[in-house]
Amino acid sequence: MKQRKPQKLLFTVLLSGALLAAGCAKEETGKTGAEPGPSQQSKEPRNIHVLLSHANAPYAMKAGADDPYVKEMSKLSGTNLKFEFLGHGGDFTKQMSIRFASAELPDLIRTDSIQSSMHKGALEQGVFTELGPLIDKYAPNLKNKLPKDIWQSPKLSKDGKIYGIPALTAMNTNRVVYIRQDWLDKLGMQQPKTLDDYLKYFEAVKQQDMNGNGDANDEYGFYVRENLDHSLFFFQEFNAHPEVWQMRNGQLTPNIIAPEMKEAIAFWRMLYEKGYINPNLFTNKSADWGAGIRQGKAGSWTHAVTNYNLDWAVDKFADKDKVKLSMIAPPEGPKGKGLMPVTDQIYFVWVIPAKTKNPEEIVKFLDWAWSDKAETFLDFGIKDKNYTEQGGQIQWDPNAPANSADSAYNFYQLSINPRGDGRMETKIVEKSPDAAALKSGMKIAADAGFKHDSLHMPQLESLNTHPELVPGTGSGTLFLEMFAKVVTGKEELDPAFDKFVAEWKKRGGDAAIKEATNWYNTFHKK
Repeated sequence: MKQRKPQKLLFTVLLSGALLAAGCAKEETGKTGAEPGPSQQSKEPRNIHVLLSHANAPYAMKAGADDPYVKEMSKLSGTNLKFEFLGHGGDFTKQMSIRFASAELPDLIRTDSIQSSMHKGALEQGVFTELGPLIDKYAPNLKNKLPKDIWQSPKLSKDGKIYGIPALTAMNTNRVVYIRQDWLDKLGMQQPKTLDDYLKYFEAVKQQDMNGNGDANDEYGFYVRENLDHSLFFFQEFNAHPEVWQMRNGQLTPNIIAPEMKEAIAFWRMLYEKGYINPNLFTNKSADWGAGIRQGKAGSWTHAVTNYNLDWAVDKFADKDKVKLSMIAPPEGPKGKGLMPVTDQIYFVWVIPAKTKNPEEIVKFLDWAWSDKAETFLDFGIKDKNYTEQGGQIQWDPNAPANSADSAYNFYQLSINPRGDGRMETKIVEKSPDAAALKSGMKIAADAGFKHDSLHMPQLESLNTHPELVPGTGSGTLFLEMFAKVVTGKEELDPAFDKFVAEWKKRGGDAAIKEATNWYNTFHKK
C-alpha cells in the first residue's frame, strides 16, 4: 500500500490544480452570462476542440485530422472543429478522470452527468460554465426542440442552475430479443412468447447441431456477455431488474436486495445447469460475444434495435447465406414483463469548462446542431458522397459503400452528432431497405420498456465511495460476485443471498436507501 501513495497524491494534486485553474478562469470571464468577445467580432471561424468517446464505432476509431465529415460540419456550422476521441466504457471513464486531473480541458466535453464520478467535485469547484443565461440568449433551438422538463434532470442542473446540455438517445427504451429465425424454421417452432416457449427452444438448440459445424455442443439458447452487459434478460419477468429501485413499505429500495431477486437468480442457475447459456458468461468479452454470435453460437441474445444494421447485418455472419434474424418481445413472466427500464432519454451530457473563452460561441454551435439547417447532414451525410438528390428527394442507402465501409453512417449520425443518437430518426428509418423490420423492432422495444420509481434519480452521494454497492451487474459489485457464485453452483442460493443483503446494508446500503427515499419524497413532493 505504501508504494501506491505517491501515485494517489500526484492525482490529487493534479485534480486540485484543474479545479483551481477552472475557478480562476470563471472569475476572469464571468461565466454566468458572458458578454460578446473578440471571436464574435472576427470573421475567422471559431476553433472548437471537442472531447468525447469513439463509442466503439469503427470509423470513429480511425478518423484522422482531415476527416471529410468533420470538415463538412465545420463548414456548415461556421466553425473549425477538432474532435478528440477517447476510448469506450471503462477505458473512457479512466481516461476522462486523468484528463480532468491534468487540467488540460478542451472547449466542449462529453460526460454522463454534471455530477459524474469521472470528475468528482468538479461542479462544486466551479469547473463548469453555468449555461442557463447563455441558452436563454443564444439558443432558441435548444429551448424549443428539447423537452421542457428535461432541464430539471440532475444530470443537467443543480439548485435551479443549468450546467449541462443533453444529447439524446434515439428512444427511451431500445432493447429487443434477437433470435435466429432460420433456426426456429429449421426446428419447426413458432417464435417464443412465454417462459416455457423460450425453454423449449433452448432445449431444442442444445440437442441439435444448429450451426452445422459438426459440434452439437457449441450452440446456446441464450448467449450472454461479460457482466451481463446487454444481457439483463429473465429478471423483470420476476419484477427483479437489477438496475432499478422501487418503493417498498415506504422506502425506495434496490431490486438487488428484494425477495423477488431470489426467483430470478434461481431461474438463471437453472439456465446454467441445463447448458442453455454459455458457460463463459462471466468472462465473455464484448468482442468475443459479438464474434460468437456471428459464428453461430447463439440462438438468441438481447441488444439495441439501433444495432440491427450495424452489428447484426446478415453479411457479417459466418453462415450469411442461411441466417435470418427476427426481433421479438420478451416473455410475460409470473411477476412482470420487460427488457429495459424506461430512461430519461439522455444519452450523454455536454459541459463547457469554465476556462473556455466566449462560451456563448460553443452554445451557438450546439444550437446550430438542433436547427433545421443541420438535419440533412446529421441524417444523411455529405451530398453526392453519402446521398444524392433526385427531383428534390434525397436518395440514401446505408448499404452503399460510402456509408457501409467501417459503418461510416454511424459517424455522422452518432459519433459526431451533437444531438446524440440519430440512427432511428423517422426520415432515416423510412429510407432504409430494412424499414419494415426497424419499425417493428422499435415498437417491440417501446413495449418492452417498463416504468420504475428510480427514474431521474441522481447518483447517490452515499455510494460515491462504495462502488461495490451500486445496483446492477457492474464489475466488482457485491451483487455480481454473489450472483456468479450462485449461478455457477459454488454457493447455495438462500444463504448466499441472505449474506449478500446483510453485507450490502452493513457497508452503506442502509444509508443509500435513506438518501434515495429522501430524494424520491422531495422529487415527487411527498
